[in-house]
Amino acid sequence: ALDVVNALRDDGVLISTTGANEDSLKVRPPLVCQAEHVDLFLAAMERALVKVAG
Repeated sequence: ALDVVNALRDDGVLISTTGANEDSLKVRPPLVCQAEHVDLFLAAMERALVKVAG
């Protein structure tokens, strides 16, 4: 999960890990979240997963 967190941070998305083994992602969107924000997050997540997968 840490590799994904770092890739997302490189893309401007603030996210963290959680769980006993730090193996889960903690997404905390702003209180005001619009569809455009979700689209940006999902695009960044896709890029991060592709980057981490190699």
